[in-house]
Amino acid sequence: MIKQKWIDTNLTSLMDMLANKDGATRQKARKSLVALGKPAVFSLIRALQNSKVDHVRWEAVKTLDAIGDIRAIPQYVNALEDTDSDVAWLAAEALRRFKKFAWLPLSRALIKSGSDSAVLRQGAHHILKNQKEDGFDDLLAILSKALESNSAEESTPLAASDILKRMKAKP
Repeated sequence: MIKQKWIDTNLTSLMDMLANKDGATRQKARKSLVALGKPAVFSLIRALQNSKVDHVRWEAVKTLDAIGDIRAIPQYVNALEDTDSDVAWLAAEALRRFKKFAWLPLSRALIKSGSDSAVLRQGAHHILKNQKEDGFDDLLAILSKALESNSAEESTPLAASDILKRMKAKP
């Protein structure tokens, strides 16, 4: 109980420090949050989802990526369409490191919004580029080609749907 209270108090303080205008203060908070690890994940996800301040969302992505928790993957996918291109880039880089674990939420996003969002398609292309996985290389190539083409709006959701189907069929 005492340990949890200590974590909660420090977590609140560290999250406040992430919003500081001073970069060194934010970096110190980021390092401490990474050291705290998994208990910080939900607070960082909330910051990424809700903050109106670009550098707070950037710090949240950077910190979550360093922690490496898969619970952040859906929010990284959402962040691919962030208004700040640096936040979107960091989210794409984080998703690249998760490889196949990121495909399911990324494919769902492409099916849902892929025909409407050029930014999402560009991020997905960056993430999937050069990824290899036995049993999926053919579909990854098709999806990558769809993401590169002039008709990406129509072909991307179909190619993403094929990846989802195969993922469900292959445990």
